[in-house]
Amino acid sequence: MNSPNWLLLQVKPRQELRALENLERQNGECYCPQIWVEKLSRGKRVQVQEALFPGYLFINAQPEETGLSYTSIRSSRGVSKIVGFGMEPLRVPEDLITLIKLREQAGLASETTVSAPDVPQAGDRLNILDGPFKGLKAVFSHTDGQKRSVVLINLLSQQTPTSLANTQIKKFA
Repeated sequence: MNSPNWLLLQVKPRQELRALENLERQNGECYCPQIWVEKLSRGKRVQVQEALFPGYLFINAQPEETGLSYTSIRSSRGVSKIVGFGMEPLRVPEDLITLIKLREQAGLASETTVSAPDVPQAGDRLNILDGPFKGLKAVFSHTDGQKRSVVLINLLSQQTPTSLANTQIKKFA
């Protein structure tokens, strides 16, 4: 058996799993590390599994053993190209692949989940961190899409609704 020959593949946007499935059907040994991510979906927090390296996956290219040539790899559904320098494909060390697999299996990747900021509920008091209303206090009203929220700012003794980016507000601790 030959030594591993890991290559880095660039895949089409959000098609990591499609490329992985198609290459595995052709007897390719592929690896796409996954991580759990907390996201906002329709105003609610949900846990989803995503690629650790979006747009990329690894393949152990052994043409003499699997019959999977560079041409068949490049032309597989979901694959954009083999990453390399000029005509020479980039070889990924086996030690790096092993390290990533060990960290993923040990759950270290899931312990460092990427989480959305604290999602405020209606009536929660907020600080405005940025923009023309920086430093003012506000009250959370409701979400306005996935990246914005409507807050009530006390201006001239009246609560005025204003739409702000979620990055501009922070819930009181």
